[in-house]
Amino acid sequence: MLKGYITEIFDSFQGEGPYAGRRQIFIRFAGCPLHCFYCDTSYAKDPRPKFCDFFGGSSVIHSEKISNPMSTKAAVDCITELRTYTPDLHSICYTGGEPLSSAAFVKEIAAEAKSMQLKNFLETSGNSAKRFASVVDYFDFASIDIKMRNHLAVEERDYDNLYGNELECIRIAVDLGIETIVKVVVVKNTPVGEIEQICKDLAGLDIKFVLQPVTALSSMQNADADIVAPDVKELFELSATAGRYLKHVMVIPQVHKVLGIR
Repeated sequence: MLKGYITEIFDSFQGEGPYAGRRQIFIRFAGCPLHCFYCDTSYAKDPRPKFCDFFGGSSVIHSEKISNPMSTKAAVDCITELRTYTPDLHSICYTGGEPLSSAAFVKEIAAEAKSMQLKNFLETSGNSAKRFASVVDYFDFASIDIKMRNHLAVEERDYDNLYGNELECIRIAVDLGIETIVKVVVVKNTPVGEIEQICKDLAGLDIKFVLQPVTALSSMQNADADIVAPDVKELFELSATAGRYLKHVMVIPQVHKVLGIR
């Protein structure tokens, strides 16, 4: 069995997208090559943390630190324990950081989860279509972020390559019949034309398209919500623009921030 680096494993409610409120077991893989200015899990950027924080029973039952790198068996043992606290479990969520940075490790854990008759839910930036293609057969849901230029995820010279990989991941998931969610974080003064071009590129694909208003964080240079978050008028305009090209458009904020949970 493989070993890899995991930042934390816990159970909680999904906080983003159309499955917000569904109970999941989260595996947060370590490391991310992107640099989005609004990142709310910057603590997971370390690719080799010394420990994985395990929270049993939504942090209520017990917590412990597990030495990294973890084996697939150790990760599956955590899933098995958390299942005893989650009769309302929807799926196992593979998130980050960026799980595609640990593609082989993710694939092995997902295969084990499948053998336990569990559903797998992948959250990814879609930064590598090749790595995505290597794991996607084990997933029931794929939530793929599209990064806009003003997110500052990569250097400007690298943006077209990132965007191309994101689109290819989406096409791969749709072609395989996997339920595909496409999320775009939107900030104040998000260019309508850029959203329109994204939606043109996605037109005809069977996806759920989510516009997610950015959540202001204390770590942001301009953390005031009025500075970074779009107003309602902007959201209506962006949603209407998307609706001209896509069937399933929704505006959903980060619900877990409202609930004050992971």
